[in-house]
Amino acid sequence: MYKTKMLLWLALCCLLISCSDPIENNSRIVFELKVIDDTNQPIPDVEVSTSVFRRFATAIVFSVSSFEGILGVGATDAQGDVSLISLEPDQTADRIGVLINSNEQFAGDPINQDYGVVIYQLDSIVTKTTLLPDVILKRSAILEIEIIDSPDIESTLDYTITYPTRIQQFQFPSGEEAVSDSRTGSGIPGPMGILTFETLQNTTATFAYTLTFSTGAVETNTVEIPINQEIVQYALEF
Repeated sequence: MYKTKMLLWLALCCLLISCSDPIENNSRIVFELKVIDDTNQPIPDVEVSTSVFRRFATAIVFSVSSFEGILGVGATDAQGDVSLISLEPDQTADRIGVLINSNEQFAGDPINQDYGVVIYQLDSIVTKTTLLPDVILKRSAILEIEIIDSPDIESTLDYTITYPTRIQQFQFPSGEEAVSDSRTGSGIPGPMGILTFETLQNTTATFAYTLTFSTGAVETNTVEIPINQEIVQYALEF
């Protein structure tokens, strides 16, 4: 019996430690927002959560190592609306994030894989009720770019690919955004010559490249690639 009580006490201590989110006198705050698709139609049953994160001197704010704890969890109704009641972080918390369609502990992993992720990083909490802008949740897509080395053309290739990320991050209310990423390279990428990107539908990626020929001539071009379906493929032969 004594051992059983000790085990229960240890389990309770572990639970309290794991739930030690910084909160302000157990008070509550509310976040209100609406989730819609590209055609302005509401998306029901989308999970929305609030989390506390530490601040790092890096662009990657929402990493696993920065996670401190969940403050609130909710979901959109049939009209795409959610009024999320959250614990209020105290002054020691560096930042609070509102995560839409995101795994609470792994911010870059969508819960519903058909859609991307939207994250609002709040600069501060001024009022007990914060009204966020409508969230346009875009469907996920895969962009594949194949680079083929032609034996008939003697040239070298340098390229930059800019594409919308599957994770759309917004600063609120300051307005700073992180909604796209870029990848640069040269020559044939990897053994298969195919670059793969997780992106979003109804967006556009750009493929800027420079060909330097053996004659010394240089050719530059920028191609816009519409992401208009679930899988988009583009090929360049040089």
